Amino acid sequence: PALIRAMGARAAAFTQARLLARTVRIERDVRAQDRYGRRLAYVWLPDGTLFNAELLRAGYARVLTIPPDVKYARHFVSLEREARASHRGLWK
Repeated sequence: PALIRAMGARAAAFTQARLLARTVRIERDVRAQDRYGRRLAYVWLPDGTLFNAELLRAGYARVLTIPPDVKYARHFVSLEREARASHRGLWK
């Protein structure tokens, strides 16, 4: 649990540093929310970077794909594998 909390704090700091006070573009897939009421969206930075992908690339997230929301699923799986192989973030 301590390691999970520490990684969560790092992921939150990474996210805050990248998104705080920035205008982003939100892209929806098929659904706006999952069955638990969580909002589903892809977050695009002004420079065209897909922030969801950045979280995965840095190892601060794991892929969770629930059909029918699968637009970037293959790309996301590839990025998670890359982060694991490079021992980044969660995979250290």
